[in-house]
Amino acid sequence: MSQNRVMETLLERRSVRAYRSEQISEEELTDILHAAKYAPTARGLQARHFTVIQNKQFIAEIVFAAKGNSVNDGEAPFYNAPTMIVLSAPQDAKYGREDCACAIMNIMLAAQALGLGTCYICSVLNGLRDAGILSRLKLPEGYIPFGSVAVGYPKEHAPAPKERRTDDISYIR
Repeated sequence: MSQNRVMETLLERRSVRAYRSEQISEEELTDILHAAKYAPTARGLQARHFTVIQNKQFIAEIVFAAKGNSVNDGEAPFYNAPTMIVLSAPQDAKYGREDCACAIMNIMLAAQALGLGTCYICSVLNGLRDAGILSRLKLPEGYIPFGSVAVGYPKEHAPAPKERRTDDISYIR
């Protein structure tokens, strides 16, 4: 397979589940969000919104809203990442979830290219959509969260990738 920088970034990206405590730089965050804005959207409408959360207390409140008292010691859906980016779209948008997913992939690839780690997190959507949390996300009218990404400096090197399936491609020529 041909190798270039883009291919290397695609093949090296892993979900990171342990982060160092220091915050990412403003320049890194700006670059990541710039890349996210260039993700494809249905009909080019760009009907998605990015909410950057770098407040540990608010992140803890989101987790509590999602998990309540069922969060076990040491369990942290955001893996203690110092930054989370919430992707939202109009509640009634036909392709809002897909638009958000495309932007999330751009976020993860841009972060990888910058030496940062990410993890796509949807397990807290009910917490993000909780009325008390939702009112604090600074979303445009009618928007709801469809996903989020933990972002930060990885605590350790990512493990090697799992072997890839060989039975998951069909050709029709």
